[in-house]
Amino acid sequence: MEAIEYAKNVTESFALPDACTRIKELLEDDCSTADDIAEVVALDPSLSIKLLKLANSALYNFPSPINTIAKAVNVIGGRSLYNLVITETATTAFRHFENNAINLERFWQQSVYASLVAKELATQANIRDVERYFLLGLLHNFGELAVATQTPQKATLCEDYNEKLKPWQLQQSILGFTYADVTAEIVKLWGLPDELYRPIEHQNDVMWALDDQDTAILNASARIALSIVHPDKYSQTKILNPEIIKSFGLHAEEVVEASQYARMEAYNILVIMNPDLFLIH
Repeated sequence: MEAIEYAKNVTESFALPDACTRIKELLEDDCSTADDIAEVVALDPSLSIKLLKLANSALYNFPSPINTIAKAVNVIGGRSLYNLVITETATTAFRHFENNAINLERFWQQSVYASLVAKELATQANIRDVERYFLLGLLHNFGELAVATQTPQKATLCEDYNEKLKPWQLQQSILGFTYADVTAEIVKLWGLPDELYRPIEHQNDVMWALDDQDTAILNASARIALSIVHPDKYSQTKILNPEIIKSFGLHAEEVVEASQYARMEAYNILVIMNPDLFLIH
């Protein structure tokens, strides 16, 4: 199977909810208002609850409680809220395709660590729209679930990476492409913005990352996440490309801070996104 075939099977069995499409349309309509967007979100009670939880979480760290969708839209902004809707959709998709061919706890942790590191690196680099970087990190390895669902034996083989053979190198050897390729095709088929598709597609391309800030941040975030979940296999100093870090204007100390931030906040986000897997009863 090719990467596009895995992606097509995913998008055929899990379509984006109407809210995603409608909010995107409203954002592209100059005549629409924050209240228009809030009305769309409010039609989905489950989504509304999750959005309020996320908006009130440490991820956004607002000084006062956000208790209505309308307030969330006004405070966060329509574009950020759209990113939150996609985040919730991605979370639902993750659970939809969960299976035992891979280590699910590791998959979720790796995804959330990458998302938190990406957000923090973007914040330190004074980049606007940091929620988009959270989403980039969260989605970056979604293709793993697609492969695990459709060809579980291959996904299991792809988990056998080590210090010398990086995950994306092993994926290329076994599949003929990487999980990043599958993820990028899924994002593209869902009709999500190019600003999400391109960094995911090129996250393992060093030359591309050196020339594109979004890809550079995702490249670094994915590798930091990998070092957090596999400290026995990968150290940050060895797995990170220092030139990529320099390319978006940060230093080693700031990378360490982003890693520490992710370690502190990950559990809270994991509990919100997958309470069945991470909540301690």
